[in-house]
Amino acid sequence: MKSFIAALAIITLACLTSPVEAQDLQTTFSGIRWGGPAEEARGLELVRQEGHESYYAKTDDFYSLGGVTCEKVVYGFFQNRFFAAFMTVRDEKEFKAVREHLTERYGDARSQMRMDRTIYIWDYLDVKIKLKHYEENSQAKLAFYYTPLSIEVNEARKATQSETVIKLDSGEDDEMKLDF
Repeated sequence: MKSFIAALAIITLACLTSPVEAQDLQTTFSGIRWGGPAEEARGLELVRQEGHESYYAKTDDFYSLGGVTCEKVVYGFFQNRFFAAFMTVRDEKEFKAVREHLTERYGDARSQMRMDRTIYIWDYLDVKIKLKHYEENSQAKLAFYYTPLSIEVNEARKATQSETVIKLDSGEDDEMKLDF
């Protein structure tokens, strides 16, 4: 009987906590409100400015999911409205753990095969999650996009024929393209 009650408590706790995390992602990322101005987030330091796009980071910032701690989080703002967060996934083991966590949480991903990488895409309400796995070095990039604003970013980039490129890690050989 004790094991039945313990199992029931665990199932109840899982049911109660899972929607909360998903609800938080619907309205915020890491405490920053989607569409909110950079001034609402504490401790942001400007990393790059290009046109209407601004990219910020926080010292010693990280984001954890699926038992993996992703470091070097970069926050993207378009016309001073928060639209995206980008981070690195260090190795193959962490990539697999993150992909498994996202699949458990949001279902099977759509995938796109490119010459040097595979892109896994999950959609959750107004948030698009992309996990890019680079074949050559087993590194991955994880990004969360607020879709209504990322569409505006894409349209603005098409109009100006520009593409923003930033490095998430100073040790990277190639610059990471922030494509949407």
